[in-house]
Amino acid sequence: MKQALYVKPPTRKQLIMLRLMIFFGLASMGFFLSSVLSETVRGYAPLYWMLVVTFMYTCLKVLHEWYHYLFITVPPTPPLTRRYTVDIFTTFCAGEPYEMIVETLTAIQAITYPHETYLCDEADDPYLRNVCAQLGVHHVTRTDKRNAKAGNINNALSISKGELCVVLDPDHVPFPDFLDPIVSHFDNPEIGYVQIVQAYKNHDEGLIAKGAAQQTYQFYGPMMMTMNHYGTVLAIGANCTFRRTALDSIGGHAAGLAEDMHTSMQLHAKGWKSVYVPAVLARGLVPSTLSAYYKQQLKWSRGVFDLFVHVYPKLFSKFTWAQRIHYGTIPLHYLSGFIFLINFLIPILALVLDVSPMHFDLTDFLLVSLPMAFCVILIRHFVQWWVMEDEERGFHVVGGLLMIGTWWIFMLGVLYTISGKKIPYVPTPKDGNEANNWPLNIPNLAVLGVSLLAIVYGLYQDLNPYNLIMAGFAGLNCFFMCFTIAASRQQQIREFSGSSPALDNVFKAIKELKGNFWILRRRIYSGVRTSAFLITVLLISVIVYFRRFNPALEYNLAVAKENQVYALSLTKQKPPRQPDVPALFRAMGLREPDTSVAHTGKFNPFFEGTRGVNYTKGHNWSRRYPAFTKHELQADLRQMRNAGINAIRHFGPGIYDYNILMATGRTGIKVHYTFWVPETLDFVDDQRGADDLSDEILTTVSRLQNQKHIVSWNIGNAAIQRHRRSERTEEQKQYLYWLKKVTAAIKKIDGTRPVTVDLELNAETQGLAYLIKQIAPTIDAVGLVLTDVEKKPEESALRGLAVPFYFSYIGADAFAGGRDRRTGTFISNWQDEKIFEQVSFDGLHDYAGRPKHSFQMLESIWGNRNLPQPATHFKILKPALATFEGSSLDYHAIVLQNGQWKVIQEPATGMRFEWKLVRTDGFNNPVEMIDAGNGPRLSLTIPKHPSLYRLYLYVVQNGVVNEIIESQLNTPLRPEHATRAVSGPHPMLQQND
Repeated sequence: MKQALYVKPPTRKQLIMLRLMIFFGLASMGFFLSSVLSETVRGYAPLYWMLVVTFMYTCLKVLHEWYHYLFITVPPTPPLTRRYTVDIFTTFCAGEPYEMIVETLTAIQAITYPHETYLCDEADDPYLRNVCAQLGVHHVTRTDKRNAKAGNINNALSISKGELCVVLDPDHVPFPDFLDPIVSHFDNPEIGYVQIVQAYKNHDEGLIAKGAAQQTYQFYGPMMMTMNHYGTVLAIGANCTFRRTALDSIGGHAAGLAEDMHTSMQLHAKGWKSVYVPAVLARGLVPSTLSAYYKQQLKWSRGVFDLFVHVYPKLFSKFTWAQRIHYGTIPLHYLSGFIFLINFLIPILALVLDVSPMHFDLTDFLLVSLPMAFCVILIRHFVQWWVMEDEERGFHVVGGLLMIGTWWIFMLGVLYTISGKKIPYVPTPKDGNEANNWPLNIPNLAVLGVSLLAIVYGLYQDLNPYNLIMAGFAGLNCFFMCFTIAASRQQQIREFSGSSPALDNVFKAIKELKGNFWILRRRIYSGVRTSAFLITVLLISVIVYFRRFNPALEYNLAVAKENQVYALSLTKQKPPRQPDVPALFRAMGLREPDTSVAHTGKFNPFFEGTRGVNYTKGHNWSRRYPAFTKHELQADLRQMRNAGINAIRHFGPGIYDYNILMATGRTGIKVHYTFWVPETLDFVDDQRGADDLSDEILTTVSRLQNQKHIVSWNIGNAAIQRHRRSERTEEQKQYLYWLKKVTAAIKKIDGTRPVTVDLELNAETQGLAYLIKQIAPTIDAVGLVLTDVEKKPEESALRGLAVPFYFSYIGADAFAGGRDRRTGTFISNWQDEKIFEQVSFDGLHDYAGRPKHSFQMLESIWGNRNLPQPATHFKILKPALATFEGSSLDYHAIVLQNGQWKVIQEPATGMRFEWKLVRTDGFNNPVEMIDAGNGPRLSLTIPKHPSLYRLYLYVVQNGVVNEIIESQLNTPLRPEHATRAVSGPHPMLQQND
């Protein structure tokens, strides 16, 4: 015999823990919203605000859920003091299975508490009339078919006399003790009805049934229990027991597609109270086919929203405030259809329009969103102590996926309400049969198809990491649609599985895997529920620590301070030893050339006519925002063409290879493809790393050799001269052997393009160039790197080179001041960068994309434009005060006029002053920049470790950055002039100054 299942009420300790978890959840939600609503992260406005709508709706749903977890209560069953006369009603409509009705009627008659049973037969079925006679059930029918189920129940009410009236759906089979924990609650004369749990016996019939059931577990568990406290317990269509006088006070069972909720509203408006008994006293059927589930959801969506529009305003003044909130928020659940549609459209539109809804670093977004997500998950699992049965616990993934696939049904319900379109009251089909549901899948198939097309189109047009992320979200939406479609065809899939022994074995293996997973998941869920509070406290503590104390910044400042001390100590010692070129020649078994006649050597330029620029955008894509899109790339290339630039030096391989090679090919810009040799790579002790780099280079050359506008292969970074390697002859030797091997392999794959290698231009360059050519004769030329981008190259140094050369990195000012302009040249950089742990100032444009004075000067040389006006000279006037952390000091912009420096009071028309505070790594390499203020005067709060910071002043005239001035924060004891910062080290060439 089936027994009722009860749940224990929460202890005081459990309630306190739950409320603390909700408090932490609210804090994480506030942190999330404050971050995503910040102006700094706003991307393409229409998509951003669409995304904000979905965020706000999700947060409101979570708040509604947490609101219903605050006061979980299980009302005690009062002692039975008297007997009530009870009438139990169930209904029948034509087409419903006879077996189901007979089973339910038989179970009702087996209820031990005295009662009368009524079958409200809309079809006046002769067979059921005979069954009722045999079972002793009152068979009731009617000729007036108004008001669907409510009218059917009211018709039976008119001929029955019981003090209490129970409404059972025909698929809900009650237990013998069904009435025992219910009737005694009516001893309180204020109680209008008592609702119990709706539980199901066919939730394992298929994915549709499982998903539909999972959607109810939280609601019939902790949420409905809390409604006892708020006085908002809903009457659900099944398993509800009413006081007859309560129904009589509102004119009987209220009509409508959501007649149960309508009845609740009317009874609460009349002042009747309600009770929820969290006990499983009957089991019913959940929709097991897509058509049945969609019919149910359309009926509820249309009915509930209709109540919100037409009934709720009329009853508003009669509700308590808790009831006003309750009945005002429940219908908003069905707006989720529009929210799901927005979520489908955001990645589709982002891919098609090539825009980003948010300018958020991916890592930062995860740090912002995961705390709230974890709180939602942990709280959900914690409250599952108060669901009815063990199989009701879990993540309820199937229910969530099925709900997403119901988006268009929810929308129809809302739109039908707004338009006034009627839909008939049709009982949810219970037979589990469905011949053809493909028409019901058309909206989901449309979303699937459009999402796939958007992925293909978006990635073909612009293959950048942010489009890949949007493609990932679009792909996730495709998965959601596929799940619902597959779930709806599960019956056909099962039939197909029996068509061959192999498929049958596959499905048996899946079934066994599911069984093993079930055992594992129970242990995981139990562990999460038990430790949910501790996990939440730990999570919030970590977040507070990182947000309040910012250990990453503290660590970086500490390291930078150590670097600064070390850099200062170097100034008191001998300068770092330069590469021992003679020793290297000896190690390689070669004679060092006679440099006494170097100055009489032949001037041997390479890549004559190449007017290029280093193009390094997007290399640190995960820390760069806004996204580097193809639109920005194409705009840059157009500016280059207009300025006379005909080539770029591109560093690869990377995520932007596809975009850059496609765009440059279309615009006629030549590409000098450069492979970067990491400074940290040890050619002595890390042979595997060297081999991996070689394999990557050769694979890329093979893959890209058919790209006609790639005109050379370059081994970038003057690896033989950099840092530790410059003082280790053995590592330089191994690097040269590696260079010989990889360049020979490149020539073997592609013998038509020149292969070059970078060298810094200094006193050792002549000897190193000769040595490299001797060891690796397949190298055609060297690219000269001028780390001091303002210093002009000396012609004598260039004539001493025994290898053809070009400038792979030179400042615009140094190039403009030099006499030779035939040699192939790549200007230092196209644009400044401001990304994570790296700031550069060596571009022809600033980080905001504005042209600099140096770009105008380059335009005049290569683009045959007029020379720009000479830049006016500015400096920063620092206060003659000590710089202590937390103090506020004033800095002024001063200008040179008539040979005298003057403080600027008001900027000239079209002129703008922008102040930037830049943190360094202790070696004067800028790593972080923030906006400090605007105008000719700046009041600055001095940061911690002020000697690690530099102040930069941008002087902008009519949208052109005329000058960038750099200054320390403090005024030294000895006179020190502020320096211009129009240039700086190559972003890939971080130096220890």
